[in-house]
Amino acid sequence: MAASSAEKTKWMRGPSTPLRGALLGLLLERPGHGGDLANRLAARLGETWRVDTNDVYRLLEQLENTGLALSRDEPKRGNHRRTHLVYHPTEATSEALTLWMETLLPREPVRLGLQAKLSVARQQDAPRLLIALRAYERECLLLAQMVSPTDGQARSWAALYMECTREAVYAQLQTEVTWATNTRRRIKEFSEHST
Repeated sequence: MAASSAEKTKWMRGPSTPLRGALLGLLLERPGHGGDLANRLAARLGETWRVDTNDVYRLLEQLENTGLALSRDEPKRGNHRRTHLVYHPTEATSEALTLWMETLLPREPVRLGLQAKLSVARQQDAPRLLIALRAYERECLLLAQMVSPTDGQARSWAALYMECTREAVYAQLQTEVTWATNTRRRIKEFSEHST
């Protein structure tokens, strides 16, 4: 019996969907153990993503539970006495990746921690908010320097998608810096006028 449309997209729910989708793509390129896949994911997504190996194992387990990955105990390279779990794509992996590529994902909320603080801040919290905003601004500027796009022309498909990813991250970071700067300015102006 064929899976319903809702069953086919169930794995695309939740905030980890982009990582699960990227893991499917990596599995189709070549199988790997959790640590290998976490390293490949971090290399592809860049420094602005926080890829934790434990999270990758959890996501791989979720993909396996939905039939989109399959794990097998395989000998470690160079040490055939020891084994590790190696994840492989299934027959459904390619179709799921195609479906994910075609699906518009909901816009992820940004700066949630700062927004939560702002939403309940008292006026006496302004100095602490200014410090947090300045730290966030510095972090975004540092990350933007790390991913600033090049002006060169991509010579391969891999170079093209990496450059496009860097441009998207760079633009988002620039927007975050602008937001943090404007929010700091507005808090300062309000504090100066209300005293």
